[in-house]
Amino acid sequence: MGLFRKKKKEEQQWQDAVLTLYACNGVNGIRKIPEYIQEVFINATERFLQIDKEHYEILLKDHTTIKFNLMTDPDETIPQAMGMAHYFSQAELEDQTLNKMILKQITIFNCIIGIEFQMDDNTERRKVLIDLIFQLAQAITGFVLTPNMSLFHYNGKLLISIEGETAFDSFYPESDGTILDRERGEETQADIDRKERSIAICKEKNIPCIEHLKAFVFESECKIPAKEEIVRRLAAVFAASVCSEVFISGQYEEPEKMAEEMMEELDNRYDVWDWLSDRERAYLSGELDSEENHSQFNWKYECCAVLLWALSLMEIGEPVEICSASEIGAILWNNDFDSLMQAAQLRSKEELLDMQDLMLRYDWACVDARINEKEITAVNGSVVYEWHYALNWLVGADGITDWDEVQPNT
Repeated sequence: MGLFRKKKKEEQQWQDAVLTLYACNGVNGIRKIPEYIQEVFINATERFLQIDKEHYEILLKDHTTIKFNLMTDPDETIPQAMGMAHYFSQAELEDQTLNKMILKQITIFNCIIGIEFQMDDNTERRKVLIDLIFQLAQAITGFVLTPNMSLFHYNGKLLISIEGETAFDSFYPESDGTILDRERGEETQADIDRKERSIAICKEKNIPCIEHLKAFVFESECKIPAKEEIVRRLAAVFAASVCSEVFISGQYEEPEKMAEEMMEELDNRYDVWDWLSDRERAYLSGELDSEENHSQFNWKYECCAVLLWALSLMEIGEPVEICSASEIGAILWNNDFDSLMQAAQLRSKEELLDMQDLMLRYDWACVDARINEKEITAVNGSVVYEWHYALNWLVGADGITDWDEVQPNT
């Protein structure tokens, strides 16, 4: 690709540029992103470098660099998606149905790629480079956000601008095929009945819902982990949560030492170090030491409550108030793996699916309320999110078994 041949030094007048890709991808789609980057830019690439699982660089043949910064952590992508949806909700599209579908697309973005590159006055080079970025967007079924806050479909058409402009007459949210249009099992009458029960509860509580939205996990798709695996996961989540509380509380002169002692005790009881997720391990090893991460892991007490409920060791009622950390702690600190296994009784698949479907609809209502600056008082949106997260793991939503990869999509 001759456009990317190295320029003479005196000719170089590079300017930094940024475009951002947004997509709704399943785990398999996200894992293929480095492969897609290499395939799309192969003819312009001098060298491809994977710095870590979230950062990639390409040295182009003209010796400029293009950087790809991947973000898939729901704690980061959800606030960004919600913020973007709120921003574009101010655009005055005449077609309200079209407007709702576009905002729905934005709210389900769970994969963000920031692309940093350099431009010069060569308009043909600029066009080729931007075309390659749109090819990458097409590979991941993504959308391109420009610095002037215009969002483009991967086919190059304007999806929405803050001025209320769009090139679409109709639109329906898109994904890479593993979330919105994934292969489904067969919907049974039990799945339909479950949806109807959830809708009835929402209506009784005056919580908005989409009546045509099917259950996200059919009974035929549901794969519940073994009781042992749930107990192990509970102990791991609790370990991260209780250690986060040590840092948040401000009660300890040496919080690191106290957290270390707690981890030693929990490891003696549950072998937690063997069962931590990658992100939990990084956090408990001190690699994610920040107020934001302390807060995020502290919210996982809510996931502990759901896992305890699934094991018939705790009742949780409705997601209105935050859970009792002391009640959860009393169970975990006064047991070990063997005694918890003996006391636990896994709830039925039907109970777990009922709760998961209800949280799906609660979560959708909370997201919709945030977008439209409304208030829902019947449930606590933050609690709902965490319950939805844990329940998606429990029923194997999207076939995801990795705790860090769970996507509580609405």
